[in-house]
Parts: sequence; C-alpha cells; structure tokens
Amino acid sequence: MQRTTVFAALVALLAAIGQHSATFALPIDDFNSWTQVQDPAHAGMTSNVDSTSQVTLSASGAVPAATDIGYQSVDGNTVATSSQGNFFSASQDFHVAVDFDFTAANSVGLAGIGFGIGEDGAGMNSAGPGLGILNGGPTVFAGAARISDVTQAPILLGLTATTSGRFFVRYESGTGDVIFGVNATPGSVIPSHTGTFSGLQNSWNGDDLLISFFLRSDSTSTPFFIPPLSAGTVDAVFSNFEVLQGTPLAVPEPASAAIALFAALLYSPRRRRNQHQTP
Repeated sequence: MQRTTVFAALVALLAAIGQHSATFALPIDDFNSWTQVQDPAHAGMTSNVDSTSQVTLSASGAVPAATDIGYQSVDGNTVATSSQGNFFSASQDFHVAVDFDFTAANSVGLAGIGFGIGEDGAGMNSAGPGLGILNGGPTVFAGAARISDVTQAPILLGLTATTSGRFFVRYESGTGDVIFGVNATPGSVIPSHTGTFSGLQNSWNGDDLLISFFLRSDSTSTPFFIPPLSAGTVDAVFSNFEVLQGTPLAVPEPASAAIALFAALLYSPRRRRNQHQTP
C-alpha cells in the first residue's frame, strides 16, 4: 500500500512539473524569455521589448566607448548560474539567425550592432557577426571572437554594409568551428557571405552556450582614432529570431527537476523508516 502511495505521488508531481514547464518555460523565439544586459549601465542606452518577436535597442547623446546594451537567452552570466531562459548544449550542432534593422539621426561617432553565441554574458568566450556604424551610416560587416577575454583577429566579410538584413551563427560541435554569416535580405534562410573561426570552441571551457544580440558605443585607436558616440541617436531593431538547426534547452531543464524530486521522494526519512517496517 505504501509503495502504491509513493508512486501515485510521484506521478502527480511529474504531471505538475509538466504543467509548470508548459506554462512558464517560454520558448527561445519569444523575446519575453530573454534578459536585458548592460555593460556598464548608461542613461543614454535604453531598450524595449516591442513584441514577442521584436526588440529595440537605442543609443542617445554621448555614450562612452565599450558601453553595451542588449539581450541574452538566459538570466545569469552563464548557463550554469541561470534560473531561467534557454540555451544550447556545447555537444550538439546548431544554427541560429536574427533579423536586424537600424536607423540613425544626427549620429556622431562609432557604434556597432552584433549577434553571437558564447559561454558567458560578459563575452569572454564568444563569437559572432557584427556591423560597424560610423556617423549614422553602415560601414563594414565582420566577425569577432574572444578566447578568455582576448580579442581574436576580426574576419571581414565582402558584403557591402547595409542598414538591414539578417545575422547568422552556426556552431559545429565535432570541430569546435563557429561559422558566422550575413544576408542583406531579412528573413533569409541562408547567409550570402560567411566566415569561420576554425576550432574556436576547443579553446573555450566546454560550457553550454547562450545567445545574445547588442548595440555598442565604441572607439578605435588604429589605424587612426575614431571617437565613440557623442551626439544624435541610433535605434537598432532585432526581430524574428529563428532556430534553423538544433534543439534549444530550457533553464532549468524539466528532466533534471524531475530526477531531483524523484530522489527526494524515494529517499526521504519517512520512506527509509517504512523500509524497515513489516508489511
């Protein structure tokens, strides 16, 4: 009788987990499941979730170099320290894309928008495509990557810079390659131009991977000095995030929660005491 009661309770708990997950674990293509990040926070950088499929990032006035605002697919600095969101296992291949469109008014200085994958919200181990924006105009598409917070040599793409299009990132678990791409047509299913950071993930920590997109004020010192944003506005719209290959996983994983509850139920003090009782 006791065994019947235990397993009946287990079934009820597992059903509750399934209902909870279905209600509260928003899918990765719903931007309400993503988390705003700022590095560092600045009054001139703001954002808004316009709808489940669109986010607007904005820069206004003077914004210091190396100031970012964006969204990432989990709510912690890493997948392991997150309590909600979605991620991809480093042991599986996946391919993701997002549309972008930016407008500028009287903008002065250097900005950039980008899309990428990585092991941490700070971008210490990360990679993806980006678009440079100088004095309100698009300048160049390129791929950027970091290993242990060390910036790798950028890879330029031969596509004429445009104000709108689609960013792509593909990850290959077998080789550790990160392939980034761009297409000037929003909604495209394949990039028109790509570049590859060969074996990049093999130099990372092997952690699970989050997704992010951002707007950044920046500056350069070589080959000549370009100042960061100092006036005007830049508005960057990211929309229609899509998983083209692979399976995103929810944080926390429902299966892990079920296992933990199963163990707690079977090995509770009451259960252990009952094992010594005569039926």
